[in-house]
Amino acid sequence: MELYRRTWTGKALGTAVKLVVVTKDARAGDEALMRAATDLEGTEQTLSRFRPESELGMLNREGTILAGPRLLTAVGASIRAYEWSGGLLDPRVIDALEGFGYRGSLPKGDVGEVVSRGPFDPTDMRAWADEKEEGRITLPPNVRLDLAGVGKGLGIGWAASHLAGHAGLLVDVGGDVVALGHDERGEPWRVAVDHDGLVGGFEGAALAVATSTTRLRSWRAGGREAHHIMDPRTGAPSESDLAYATVAAPSILEADLAAKLLIIEGRRAARSIGGSCRIVVTDREGETTSLEGRVRTEAVA
Repeated sequence: MELYRRTWTGKALGTAVKLVVVTKDARAGDEALMRAATDLEGTEQTLSRFRPESELGMLNREGTILAGPRLLTAVGASIRAYEWSGGLLDPRVIDALEGFGYRGSLPKGDVGEVVSRGPFDPTDMRAWADEKEEGRITLPPNVRLDLAGVGKGLGIGWAASHLAGHAGLLVDVGGDVVALGHDERGEPWRVAVDHDGLVGGFEGAALAVATSTTRLRSWRAGGREAHHIMDPRTGAPSESDLAYATVAAPSILEADLAAKLLIIEGRRAARSIGGSCRIVVTDREGETTSLEGRVRTEAVA
């Protein structure tokens, strides 16, 4: 049976996107790709903090909203991630990000000395849900949310669902990848681990791989390195021993959150990450190693 490889490339969720479907019906494959691309745009329209008209933008501006299903799912997942990580994956970091100059786009040059916005006080995020009006989210005064990591993981999964039922699919959003089935040659998918150079890879018929790094979205602040991964304990860019973390996990959301936690907490975060995860990290000196998780992460899925 002849198989066709159909591909769509573009941008969504603030980064480059590659969608692939392997199918015996080229027309059906093309239609599935368009649905997946449209779905990614729908995720961005709902969850982007950079779009004032998005549902998240409205929530951050008004403080309360009767949320649609995507925003409800993303906020719920963010709350579970916050609890699972002991507060290290905190969606309230938007003020810290903007304080270090990351607003509409990445800063250029040195933004000068910045006073950190931390530490963040612990909070009961489940209280944000209105028990009297199902679907309503109400934030405390002066609280805004950044759902970028959770939104990206969920968005990849939602897009991949439109490609299901074919011989193979691959969704690559900024290097975070879901790959199922096989390629057009009948071979398992291979996902490279790129830490400023090839340092390894994963192979299989069911892959969910995410990478987090301090190196790509980075700038200077007062002569020091700054980047987009904030540590809520300090309100400043994380300063762990790791520069790159790549995780292969049962789901792309688990992979994304685990990789980010490793960047914030360093190697010891592996103790909180599922034993079914495979982990590759590179430290600030350029040494690459593999780690093993020991505690399962179902709470964030």
